[in-house]
Amino acid sequence: MVLLSAKNVKKSFGSLQVLKGLDLEVSRGEVVSIIGPSGSGKSTLLRCLTGLDTADSGDITINGSVGLVFQQFNLFPHWSVLRNLMDPQLIVGGKSKADAEATAREMLAKMDLADKADAYPCQLSGGQQQRVAIARALCMSPDVLFFDEPTSALDPELTGEILRVIRQLAEQDMTMVIVTHEMAFARGISDKVCFMEKGTWLATGSPEEIFEKTEHERIRNFISTLNQDF
Repeated sequence: MVLLSAKNVKKSFGSLQVLKGLDLEVSRGEVVSIIGPSGSGKSTLLRCLTGLDTADSGDITINGSVGLVFQQFNLFPHWSVLRNLMDPQLIVGGKSKADAEATAREMLAKMDLADKADAYPCQLSGGQQQRVAIARALCMSPDVLFFDEPTSALDPELTGEILRVIRQLAEQDMTMVIVTHEMAFARGISDKVCFMEKGTWLATGSPEEIFEKTEHERIRNFISTLNQDF
């Protein structure tokens, strides 16, 4: 079943055309990684797909709900971890307080953070904050979960921590669209990889097609520059 369909999506900021007619299709249980250089439009595409921004033209259809995990966690610093997870459920989801708390505690336990419910974001490591952000998104039971470079603000040790969590979600058949610069991770977790440059797809295909069999010198050079095994 196709959960996400985007056709000919375009977006400009003033005279700068950021998205130049992109197509994307994501099926249930599929993991799609979007890679490419900074400034190519990856985050803008995610914002359009999740409704945080509006495309200038094109059609976007999502059969279900979406969740988004940001680069910078975006937790409310003056709220406890538990409240950060509960309030979206109360305000957006319309849940009862008891149900929202039960779901929040369940998701914190899944993230190995059950003992951090009463802590504040400043008391957590970067990796713990990002796990809280993932738990917050999961509390809303999204059909498609988007990640916008979820490890970009983390050091290498904490990066591994978050990538393990995302792999676990993939093993549970969570449908995900992931913008990432972690090439080895993208190759290992993805069903499909899309390489974006200057607002358009330079290539899309299986991890094998993109990382091992591509004839695009630009893609080979990009991956080589990031010092990843190719």
